[in-house]
Amino acid sequence: MKLQVAMDLLTVEDALELAGKVAEYVDILELGTPLIKAAGLSAVTAIKEAHPDKIVFADMKTMDAGELEADIAFKAGADLITVLGTADDSTIAGAVKAAKAHNKGIVVDLIGVEDKVTRAKEARALGAKFVEMHAGLDEQAKPGFDLNGLLRAGAEARVPFSVAGGVKVATIADVQKAGADVAVAGGAIYSAADPALAAKELRDAIV
Repeated sequence: MKLQVAMDLLTVEDALELAGKVAEYVDILELGTPLIKAAGLSAVTAIKEAHPDKIVFADMKTMDAGELEADIAFKAGADLITVLGTADDSTIAGAVKAAKAHNKGIVVDLIGVEDKVTRAKEARALGAKFVEMHAGLDEQAKPGFDLNGLLRAGAEARVPFSVAGGVKVATIADVQKAGADVAVAGGAIYSAADPALAAKELRDAIV
């Protein structure tokens, strides 16, 4: 199972600093949507140039103009980008077309999708490299939230998937047990007093 760090920061400088601390422990460096919106796609280029050996994931959350937005992000240096699972099939298909042209990949983010299992299978059929079983920060903040719903959906869908939303040392074993291909950790790393140590502990927890 790969480990992905979601860098939900707001400046390129902060992202480069964090990436420099944790890169040796993670496989995928994700530029969160707030970072891309605040700094632009130059942030993607900067991270890829600093860490050419890492998979750079641009969390675009594309909802329309799939081929165009994917093409822009791939040209900026992204290896993977997200398209929302709530987008039209044609949007996902367009992004996949751009991905094939660049030899890159599309991840379909299932945030806000009610029937994640069905949409996961549809997204995979449309050409997604994998899907992301994702609970956003707002959903995680609700009383009683836990990862189990995401893990069940991932296990049931039987397609390659990642899990994002509450992944930490205490839960990463469950993520792996559910069959996830990628565990996505955000706050567990970037909010830690020592992000490098936090990333190392997550890496060490993966069997």
